[in-house]
Amino acid sequence: MCQGARRFVVTQLRLRSSSRHPFLRLGHPTGDLSVAWPDLRRVRRRVSPIRRVFTHPLLYWALSAVFWIRVIVLTILSPRRPDTEGMWAGGRAYLNEPSHMYDAAATYLDRLHIIAPPGGLDAFVSPPPVALLAVPIALLPKEVGVQVWTAIDALALLIALLLLYRVVASRHPLARPVFWLVAGYFPPLFADVSAGQRGGILLVCAMASIWLERRSPLLAGVAGGVAASLKYFPAAMIIGPRPEHRVRYAVALGVAAIAITAITFIPLGSGGAIFYYQHVLLPSLGSHNPDCAYDSVRTLFTRYLGGEQFAVPGGTGYVLVTSPLHLAGLALFLSYASALTFAGAAAWAAWRSGWNPAYAMSLGFALGALIPNEVWPYQWLPLLPGALMLAVRAVERRRYVTLALLALCLLGFYKQPCDLFFPNLWTVAAIGIFVLAVWENRLFRTADG
Repeated sequence: MCQGARRFVVTQLRLRSSSRHPFLRLGHPTGDLSVAWPDLRRVRRRVSPIRRVFTHPLLYWALSAVFWIRVIVLTILSPRRPDTEGMWAGGRAYLNEPSHMYDAAATYLDRLHIIAPPGGLDAFVSPPPVALLAVPIALLPKEVGVQVWTAIDALALLIALLLLYRVVASRHPLARPVFWLVAGYFPPLFADVSAGQRGGILLVCAMASIWLERRSPLLAGVAGGVAASLKYFPAAMIIGPRPEHRVRYAVALGVAAIAITAITFIPLGSGGAIFYYQHVLLPSLGSHNPDCAYDSVRTLFTRYLGGEQFAVPGGTGYVLVTSPLHLAGLALFLSYASALTFAGAAAWAAWRSGWNPAYAMSLGFALGALIPNEVWPYQWLPLLPGALMLAVRAVERRRYVTLALLALCLLGFYKQPCDLFFPNLWTVAAIGIFVLAVWENRLFRTADG
């Protein structure tokens, strides 16, 4: 081969290689490929091992397994589940004397103006649909019924996550384990299962509603209505369906929620229904509990601006402290203004996303953690769908700042509120997750809901 032809071949090889290898695009002063390639291999030896570890799906699958094993083991080892015991008592009262099932709760609220500690009938302030839900376990011995309900709630949580996993439908090799890693870590999920609450039932109904929205808005609305009959906040998911589905969805949700509620109130009679709303529901919504585990958005303002007492760790137990500020009027105004702001932000983000149903309905569902006056650790669970969707989309789009901020907010849940001198750290972390999900609505504009 002549010298000119050889120079042409070398030049073409360099041009072709430069488009694939940025290190060769810089070129070596000698123009000799045999010199450039060893440099590239040396750089790869320095960088690749670290990058290979932190970008390998197996790492995140392993971390996910560790957190899920933790949830299972600690749930099994929990000595008592007072919330389930209260549900069992409510189901038993609904079977035996429904017209007087709320007498104990009304008496306690009237005497102390707070909801009783969980475990007995005096703490059962949930509507009759929840009592009906507890009837099957109320037919069992108390110890057996409590464990059976815990298994039912855990199974419902798993099905709900599987439904959302199908809706997200990510094919990214890292996004899939990150989904299960965030779910397994999320402390409110563990709080719900270990306490034997009913968050799993709410979540599976809400996720079924999201999953069915594309196929049948009527069935999706019925699933949402079942959830709304147990807790009223899932009705906020009506902001999320596609515009052409929204009316049918809202009608189905409203009809299902009202029908289930009305039917379950029949055993109480008209007098029992009025008694429940006047002496149980309304007083419970206005309760002011100093418990450190009680960390709603309202308490963030009423404690630190309004001067309400609250408990913090001190010595061998807890002590009641009070903020030096006593601006009760401002605190009350901010609590109501924040609720309106959250609702408006969810609607705005849903619109900005092009009415992506899964994203928008998850934001509506998340309002159930941010707006109520009473929020215990397990009641932050409605934030989970939005957090999972945000994590998956951020991984897919390589939004590292978003992932870092989300991780920082999730770390705010690491310790239980009653282990903190600032119990409302969970509140701040929850607001951060919601604001981040609202702000990143552009991640969902082209997503297929």
